[in-house]
Amino acid sequence: MKNEDLAAQLFFAKEAAEYLGISPQRLNKLVQNGKIVPLKKTASGTLFHIEELENRKEELHIFDETTGGKKGMFSIDNKVKQEALNFSTLMNVLGYTEQRLEPFFDDFSKQYDVTIPMIDSSIILEYSNYFEILDSEKIKRAYSRAEKEFSKLKADDEIIKRGLLDYPPLLSKTKQAPRFLYVRGRKGLLQEQRTVALVGSRQASEKAKENTRRVAELLGRNGIVIVSGLAKGIDVTAHRSALEHNYNTIAVIGTNLNQYYPIENKEVQLEIEKKGLVVSQFSPATKTERWFFPLRNGVMSGLSLATVIMEAGETSGALKQADFALKQNRQILIPSKALEMTTISWPQKYVEQGAEVVTTPRDIMQKLAENKVFDGETRQEEQLSFETLPQRISAKESNILSGTKLLNLEY
Repeated sequence: MKNEDLAAQLFFAKEAAEYLGISPQRLNKLVQNGKIVPLKKTASGTLFHIEELENRKEELHIFDETTGGKKGMFSIDNKVKQEALNFSTLMNVLGYTEQRLEPFFDDFSKQYDVTIPMIDSSIILEYSNYFEILDSEKIKRAYSRAEKEFSKLKADDEIIKRGLLDYPPLLSKTKQAPRFLYVRGRKGLLQEQRTVALVGSRQASEKAKENTRRVAELLGRNGIVIVSGLAKGIDVTAHRSALEHNYNTIAVIGTNLNQYYPIENKEVQLEIEKKGLVVSQFSPATKTERWFFPLRNGVMSGLSLATVIMEAGETSGALKQADFALKQNRQILIPSKALEMTTISWPQKYVEQGAEVVTTPRDIMQKLAENKVFDGETRQEEQLSFETLPQRISAKESNILSGTKLLNLEY
């Protein structure tokens, strides 16, 4: 047999997957399970003979496999998902943050295909050499662990890559836009540009919660998507109000999609998964860190045209969102009574940097209208002032309002 004839009958893994009409990930699973037998493994990659592929092609319909080998689990069945898995694996092996790894990963991707599973020895060698990882077995173990965690995502969860059409346009214009978004629920809400974030203290007063319910209802009634972070206090109040009235809401969480934190908000998160959208910038293979929670405020602000700080102490995480909003040139709205409180100094600071003051829910709508977020008329009841906190407060209440301890984010 001539060499050119033999070469025509041999396929590397990527070519074999294309020939069979399946993903490289599924091909690897079939090989691991003994469903397809490769001809040979070489330094250049795994080789398959066309005869073996032909014999198995008609049998593929009997395999109902996804990643992890169980029906209904998350499947690594496209290039974006595979790249996200590879990227997450490298983050874990190197101990890098996304921001630190990304430029190196982009440079690596100019030379090598980053959408191929990190399984074959030749592929692992490429990563090992470029990233100077001496122990190639470390990559194999990390990939296996990451793949297992990805498989725990729900079957219809999605991974969206920055730069592609389905990535949220508002967020994409910011420096805080993550390389990947992991989403569960109504992905189409990411394309909405009438979005407002409601944020504030975890230890919110009852009056602040009531104000939040009123504002969330008003926003939702006017077709504006309510964005928040599913934390205690103001965040979960905003989400609950939206859900109660069947309005659209997006929860931007500080954990991966497989976690529910704080646990007392799990039922709300589950309901948002069904009726709204849950968004995370953290892969399921990433260990949750305390600093993830203020980091997600950059995404929350990036998804919103405006942020309303309903109530916050001096150390509240809501102020992290205000900082991001300023960097992103987004509108910040602050209740006027906050400026009258002598126990906090942040309101004046942000007003001096461009934040705008509102007294009533109607004021919020008018400010949003200036940015063309909302057009229309408001009802008479929307002109009522916010219920405000008393000027004279007890020592305990002063502690809450000042944020010295009780308002510190304790994630």
